[in-house]
Amino acid sequence: MDETVSAEALRESEELHRITLLNMSDAVFITNDEGVFTFICPNVDVIFGHSHGEVQAMQRISRLLGCELVEPGQLSDGGEVRNIEHEVECKGGARRVLLVHVKRVAIRRGTILYVCRDVTERKQSEQALRRHDERLKLALEAASMGTWDWDVPSGEMTWSPETHRMFGDPAVRHTPSFPTFLERVHTDDRARVARTMTDAMDRGAVYETEFRLLGYDASERWIMARGKALRNGKPLRMLGVFVDLTERHQVDADLRELGGRLINAHEQERMRLSRELHDNVGQLVALLSVELELLRQQLRTSAPPVHAQFAKLFAHASELGSDLHRLSHELHPARLEHLGLEESIRCVCEEFAGARQIALHLEISDVSAGLDRDAVLCLYRIAQESLHNVVKHSGATRVDITLAAAPGEVVLRVADDGVGFDTRSVQQKGTLGLVSMRERARLVRGQLTVSSKPGDGTKIEVRLPTTGAHSIE
Repeated sequence: MDETVSAEALRESEELHRITLLNMSDAVFITNDEGVFTFICPNVDVIFGHSHGEVQAMQRISRLLGCELVEPGQLSDGGEVRNIEHEVECKGGARRVLLVHVKRVAIRRGTILYVCRDVTERKQSEQALRRHDERLKLALEAASMGTWDWDVPSGEMTWSPETHRMFGDPAVRHTPSFPTFLERVHTDDRARVARTMTDAMDRGAVYETEFRLLGYDASERWIMARGKALRNGKPLRMLGVFVDLTERHQVDADLRELGGRLINAHEQERMRLSRELHDNVGQLVALLSVELELLRQQLRTSAPPVHAQFAKLFAHASELGSDLHRLSHELHPARLEHLGLEESIRCVCEEFAGARQIALHLEISDVSAGLDRDAVLCLYRIAQESLHNVVKHSGATRVDITLAAAPGEVVLRVADDGVGFDTRSVQQKGTLGLVSMRERARLVRGQLTVSSKPGDGTKIEVRLPTTGAHSIE
């Protein structure tokens, strides 16, 4: 009776063992020291594609695996070799990557246990991830971008190699952290950068800021930081990218210098033409007017038609003289040097209103004390060009001009009630007047905005900072 129960229990155990092996993804083999199979798992076809009988016919595991993975002498009693990565050719020519575990045993008349796990998909995923990382690294390097990752609870921060390069630490001699990062930010930008990133961390929000960086190698770079803070009730992580904008800032500076030289040359040429008109042509026209008047007086006894003709010639000469005088002042506003910005703009507005049926409302406060010569000339030219555009394009009946000081800046606004225009189409066309005004403002580190839409008038606003030098020479 006991023998029958024991035999039944043994059969059940073997059946359970067989079912377990069938449902395993690993392939299990046992061989003797010569590599001859003493046990082949029933699910061998899952990995290798060969049936149980086909593998059995191979007799040796070296024929299944394509080589001798280990020599029996490598395995001492109870010894093992783990995680042997090995590529095999399966039935049908497919190739798979296996992770093989070899162990010394004493079971099933065998002495060596082989457990083979198919890691082909994992290997392919690792290779794909490695290729992706390599492409991402190349893309970041090409774009002068570096990544960084800050684990807030632990304080640990990691930088990519490109980030270390930006910070003047290509040999990675310095350990990154948030405090050491802020230490490298220019002192004039540090408080703003810290405030931006702290605020993003408090809200778990996206951030973007631009600043100057003083590298460990004493270099100065312009950097844009962009990324996101992550929270789970409390700060967890902040990650993002650094973009090296140094070359772009240098190009902008070079363009500003070139633009400044062009505008300065333009102003010098306008000054020369103004003086030429005033000193030469203007004087000749004035002399012509005097001579015409003298000749008219000498010919008092002449017939009335002759007097009328001389009066007409004298009127034309006087009108030509007035036009030359006005053109001379427009080319070079000498009044700026004698009257100052406020009174010069007032004069331009009075001339504008006196010659046209357009109501003009003017509000001007004393602002020139905080501006240098280039900024004063910029505001005068923009006011002049804006009024010229009103006459030429707007069809307006009213113009409002405001010149006022604000904290750290001076603001000029010119608004009309004219026909307006589509700002996007004008920007695409690159209208010369607007381009010139924008360039003038940019050269003195100001900002010009144009607000308009069809049927709703136009507003031009320029803001110039009142601190620092703005020379365009």
